[in-house]
Amino acid sequence: MTMTGPIFRLIVLTTLLTLCAAASAMRTFPENARRGEITGHQYPALKIGDKVYRLAPGAKIYDRQNMIMIPTALPPKKLPVIYTIDFNGHLSNVWLLTDEELRRYGPAR
Repeated sequence: MTMTGPIFRLIVLTTLLTLCAAASAMRTFPENARRGEITGHQYPALKIGDKVYRLAPGAKIYDRQNMIMIPTALPPKKLPVIYTIDFNGHLSNVWLLTDEELRRYGPAR
């Protein structure tokens, strides 16, 4: 039995369609999220714009592929982000923006 039959083609087509749909999915952000740019960092602090924020316990930083990264892995350059602040004024979530998201949400305010 060869793998060139209609069932194999259907499996390949379904897999490709699933991968394309996942790749084109846009991330959604909370309504209270803010737009900014990381201009410096030294764990456990991040400087966004002119303000220095402390990372909240359990804070998450998402890279451009939406995977969680450790704060010390942030590159030493300016990074466009969307972020949320908790009730104590600490950073709770930070998303590094993709080029497409940067075009969609515009420059930092």
